[in-house]
Amino acid sequence: MPKILHGPETSPLVRAVLMTARAIGVKLQIQPLDYLEKQEHRQEAFLKMNPAHTVPTLDDDGFYLWESRSIMAYLVSKYDRDNQLYPTDVKNKALVDTVLHFDNGSLWPSIRKYCTFLALNANPPDAEDQEDLKDKLTTLERILSERPYLAGDHLTIADISVVFAVLFLSTLDFSIEDFQKITSWVQKVKNDLPFFDEVNQKGFDQCDAYIRSKLKK
Repeated sequence: MPKILHGPETSPLVRAVLMTARAIGVKLQIQPLDYLEKQEHRQEAFLKMNPAHTVPTLDDDGFYLWESRSIMAYLVSKYDRDNQLYPTDVKNKALVDTVLHFDNGSLWPSIRKYCTFLALNANPPDAEDQEDLKDKLTTLERILSERPYLAGDHLTIADISVVFAVLFLSTLDFSIEDFQKITSWVQKVKNDLPFFDEVNQKGFDQCDAYIRSKLKK
């Protein structure tokens, strides 16, 4: 049975899952979803898979899983014998989980709030929101000053998840150039995943075009 990933490729979270799957050689069938206009994620058929009506949502032969970071961890744990992207060693795994929780609970909400406010209001977020985002990025900068990757000395799903959050900022021309460690790390992640642009670029461009269309209104 095919593994089906429900969600639009415009979503950075969907692309993070697609990148993880590609990295471990797992083929996912993408089920496009009109999340913004038709709100298909709120229809009854989708709610039966995911009561939280979020994307992405994975259907692995009738096993439904939602939240991108959980899906990434599941795919690696189940289908990757190497397990380098999500280590089985308790301490190394804990480092990955720490970054994933930071991403989900702090970084991504800050980035999403910044981008959503700008897209919907066509005005810069207030000073407090801007400082909050810079504080989260400063946290990443500190982490990367201590180690080459976010959870250790090699690429993990923590890096894949966070790099898509960071790159989302560029859809609104938010520069990360002042964060030199992050800038170098982004390029390192792309280099480690030679298919990065193949998986990312189409959805990124569509996301960028959609947001900019809202800014013009």
